[in-house]
Amino acid sequence: MILQERRSYVRGDFSFKVKFRLLTREEYQDIKETSNQFGYPDEEIITDLTDPDKATAEISLNACLIDFLLQMDEKLDQILTKLSKEEVDRGFLAKQGIGINISGSGMNVVVEEPVELGQIIQAHFVLSRIPLVFIDAFGEVLRVKSLDENGIVIYNLGIEFLDLKPNDCERIIACVFQRERKSIRERKSEE
Repeated sequence: MILQERRSYVRGDFSFKVKFRLLTREEYQDIKETSNQFGYPDEEIITDLTDPDKATAEISLNACLIDFLLQMDEKLDQILTKLSKEEVDRGFLAKQGIGINISGSGMNVVVEEPVELGQIIQAHFVLSRIPLVFIDAFGEVLRVKSLDENGIVIYNLGIEFLDLKPNDCERIIACVFQRERKSIRERKSEE
């Protein structure tokens, strides 16, 4: 029997928080056309790592700033959730889930409420704080599987990314490889 790998990208099994909202196809097309109109560029921050003292100071400053901004984002989301009884703001990502694995082509997310097959979602998630890997992606739900966890029904969503920027795809793959290397180093140090 010949086994054939059908995946195009490496997949990493680790968990991360995912905030998302459900979109209709028309809303997705409107957002896509608007973003193509403005053509937001991807800007990368490159630090000079040749001077070890400067690099250490920059990394610790960036780590503190990133933590501060992420905590501020979480607190603002909590305030908005408490102030609004319903999802009235179309830009607000009120639903949450836990990503359980990811690749350059899609991810699996566990949620508490069922989602229809073919549903379009807009998701925000942070894969790494240093370096910061923040992804804003659109995806289509290709698979919904209900699971019974100690009497509580949860749903595993298989999501395929739609129009993921090549830079974001590369950042996801780099983050997966970084976590795999860390895991291998930890296993070797235990031996």
